[in-house]
Amino acid sequence: MTISALPTVPDREALRALYDEAINEINQSRHNAKLTTDFYAKTGNGVFEAGYLALSDYCMGTKASQRLHVVSAPAGGGKTSFSYALILAVTRYAERTPDAPYGCAFVVDQITKADEVYRELNALHPGKVAIWTSDHDPGCAKPAKVVEPAARFTQDQLRHYPIIVVTHAFYNGARANKAHLMVRNGRLVDDRALVVVDERPEEVNQFEVLLSEAERVRENLQAKHPELKEHLDALMSCMEPYGYKPVNNLYRPTADFGSKLITEKLAWFAADHATDIAKSNAADIPGIEQLFGYARALTVGCAFVVPSDKVLRFVGYQRKLRLRAGMLLLDATADIDGVSHVVPWRQHVDVPKARYDNLEIIHVPQHTKKRLSGYLKTAGNQRAYAKWIVKTIREHMAPGERGLVVCKKALIEDERIPTWPEGDPRYETPAIYSEEFGWDLDGRKLSVIHWGTGVGSNNWQDADVVFLFDEFFIPRRSALATVQGLREHRADEGELASMNTLNSKARGVDVIAEGHRLRWTKQPALRGRGRSYDEHGVCGKQRLVVSSDLKSFMSSAGKLFPGAKITTVGVHAQGDQWVSKVIEQLGRCDAETITTKHLGQLLGKPWRELSSNVLKHPAFMDALGTLRWCYVTGRGRGGSRFERTRHDQRKQSELSEVVSVVSNCPLECSKSPEELSP
Repeated sequence: MTISALPTVPDREALRALYDEAINEINQSRHNAKLTTDFYAKTGNGVFEAGYLALSDYCMGTKASQRLHVVSAPAGGGKTSFSYALILAVTRYAERTPDAPYGCAFVVDQITKADEVYRELNALHPGKVAIWTSDHDPGCAKPAKVVEPAARFTQDQLRHYPIIVVTHAFYNGARANKAHLMVRNGRLVDDRALVVVDERPEEVNQFEVLLSEAERVRENLQAKHPELKEHLDALMSCMEPYGYKPVNNLYRPTADFGSKLITEKLAWFAADHATDIAKSNAADIPGIEQLFGYARALTVGCAFVVPSDKVLRFVGYQRKLRLRAGMLLLDATADIDGVSHVVPWRQHVDVPKARYDNLEIIHVPQHTKKRLSGYLKTAGNQRAYAKWIVKTIREHMAPGERGLVVCKKALIEDERIPTWPEGDPRYETPAIYSEEFGWDLDGRKLSVIHWGTGVGSNNWQDADVVFLFDEFFIPRRSALATVQGLREHRADEGELASMNTLNSKARGVDVIAEGHRLRWTKQPALRGRGRSYDEHGVCGKQRLVVSSDLKSFMSSAGKLFPGAKITTVGVHAQGDQWVSKVIEQLGRCDAETITTKHLGQLLGKPWRELSSNVLKHPAFMDALGTLRWCYVTGRGRGGSRFERTRHDQRKQSELSEVVSVVSNCPLECSKSPEELSP
């Protein structure tokens, strides 16, 4: 029997008192008072506010189940520590108040992080915390991620503990009820009152399969299960016709075949038996889970087809994260990832803004302008790219320093980075180079991770330098599937319904794609010493070396790292657009004023032939503010010019400071603004 009566909203002052006590406990356990400094205390206020709102939602029941309260304080700003204090406060309050909301879940993205969180929470509240991951199950003989788990619990034991630690995958998976249910005073409670989600979870399941892959799956599966031929033929009959369609268009199978017909023909793929078939054959038949996932999404109208000159892609999507009353999200980049702009259910609380005055950013030219997914497919290109990475590290990092390298996954999988001999046994223990600064490059201690990993990790907080080699983009089709899935739109609804091609205008798709890029620029960039802040919110001293498209990086650098010192170095490729070339020259110069005449001389092209396209480009104006320049039109002898914005202007306080790495500016510089004044 489950308890259905709604609990009473906690007394705010009483809960806050317990919260403050818990903060002091955590401070004392760490032998510092960091959490009570002005900057961190503001984050603490934000966490408490979000938590109290979440508890209020829980006490209201289903009326407020469609809200996710978001704490988007800076990376390293204390969000996790304050959430521990909140969990302790809620648990202790419920122990004293019978009708109070009860039960907390801390949901993380990685098994290793779950183990860390359990150890910390159990030390603060012994005997009140349980954990479950595949590694922490009593039946696990060989843990995959945590060699020595802190504790072992069964899924059914979770309900007997007021605080549990689980992963995103388990909390949103088929057995999620094991994390939701809880026993209180001998009776079963339907849901835990407070769910803290650490780092943005995977909110939309995406399934993508090529027609050629689908045909291989059918052939292999039919050989093992001849009885499935009818179902597989039905699916292929809804896929094969698109191989004859004109390319570069978007297609919606439910519109082409009719949603009723598809639902009837493919009903078997929506059943649990089909899911079991896919899971049991996943090891032997690559791509089967993606194909069956696409078919399942197609039965509910959430799928589209993207033909191109080379491949035919079938994409399905499905909302994964189910909101429940009482949830809050801790994510440093939730304010820039674009999701809050396309959905109404994220509710942000006020958090302090960090300053990055101690962050030195150096932008270096890219090794190649070619798309790396194709470029790195050959061994020769991989070797050349790895050699360039090593050269860049040596140029911008001193022996004795520690550094984090973020690069493409292929370079790590194919043992190009770290640059150890082929077959070196150290490759067999990834933790050596991914967590322990085990790559020694002439006295430089380095860790290496690939794009898509490392969010929320503290493994590299002692890094003096972080290297970002290239950027992390998602294909436009993935951004489209994300928008549709977040909004729970079928293919005939929302932005997809109005798009004829992938390049059709779609504001939500653009926002999600750009938000993904921004998130994956800022998150790994602040894995080192820059994630520690003083009482004023100024980051620790760190160097960030970035190799990416200059124009796009400079257009967003001021937004991502306000106050940072930005330098451009090296010679960019001759094929760069004029916008990038102008940004490059402005970033290298330490003059106070640059006339357009002198700028044109350096560029080898008169400014009058460039100005219209350059000044109208939106990325250029953003970059200009980041570089702390302003454009001044004028006639006569002085003419138009670029001037430094005044350092004492308060309105410019959020713009980045730029320093030159060349001792002599290559531009002829005219008089300073003060000398030009009458």
